Amino acid sequence: MEFQRVLLSLYHRGIILAINRKNNYDDALKVIKDHPYMLLREEYFASMKINWNDKVSNMKEIANELNIGTDSMVFFDDDPVNREYMRLTMPQILTVDLPQDPSQYAQTIKKMNEFSVINITNEDVQRGRMYLEQRKRNDLEKSTPNLESFLTNLDLKLLIKNANEFTIPRISQLTLKTNQFNLTTKRYQESDIKKFSVDDKYLVGCVQVEDKFGDNGITGVFIVHKGNTTEWSIDTFLLSCRVMGREVEKGMLGYIINKAKQNGVELIKAKFIPSQKNKPIEDFLPNCGFQKDGDYWVYKLTTQFTIPDYLMVRAE
Repeated sequence: MEFQRVLLSLYHRGIILAINRKNNYDDALKVIKDHPYMLLREEYFASMKINWNDKVSNMKEIANELNIGTDSMVFFDDDPVNREYMRLTMPQILTVDLPQDPSQYAQTIKKMNEFSVINITNEDVQRGRMYLEQRKRNDLEKSTPNLESFLTNLDLKLLIKNANEFTIPRISQLTLKTNQFNLTTKRYQESDIKKFSVDDKYLVGCVQVEDKFGDNGITGVFIVHKGNTTEWSIDTFLLSCRVMGREVEKGMLGYIINKAKQNGVELIKAKFIPSQKNKPIEDFLPNCGFQKDGDYWVYKLTTQFTIPDYLMVRAE
């Protein structure tokens, strides 16, 4: 129970919990639901792989389902054989050495520096609930014939927010930790974002995404440098993996383009700086009408850009 209490405290700090278990699904679920000493109930787990598959295969499925990198995962298992198999097969996952005595599990986690964080944002606190809602979205997607129907049924709402004392910590956090859908992977501390936000030469914003299943929180960030009266350049453009695949990025880009038009800008420049992890955003610029020009991708404001009908976008 003490081990569960520690896991529950991690959950409330934004650590995602998942089950990777060899067992009959119904038998294991009965324990989770009905055992009087079970603190971690079904709603605390973002993913549950309870079957007779090997744990490495399950781990890959969990990562795919949650859309997170395996190098962000930690594996706890009381079986040394399972731990060794995970280490050899997926060394990027942190596999924890556990003592033979289960009463020491809680202390083992408490001593780990990997779970230490200085600042906890509202999105961190809500992350477990958000991933539970994501399971419901996945179920809807499986029952919908095509992507457009799925996105239409989601009832997506995007709220563009300015950088201020409430949003700056989250904006900084996203620049520091987002890898996959991140155009330049530039990293900025809160002090950097504050400087940008008070500089007239920059447009700094973030997007809060809601749908029929709940609030995803602030999951997108953009920083645009207003180089001169006719040309802007995108310094940072990113999305949390939590909302990838819903075309939220087109709503964000549409907002930037509309802002540029209102200011008489003629073109927007952007760079894609490839990294080991940001391949998901590799084709974003050309797919949105940007043309290659030397080291940059250029979008001329005479080009028509349409935000998808299933996205409702509004700004503060």
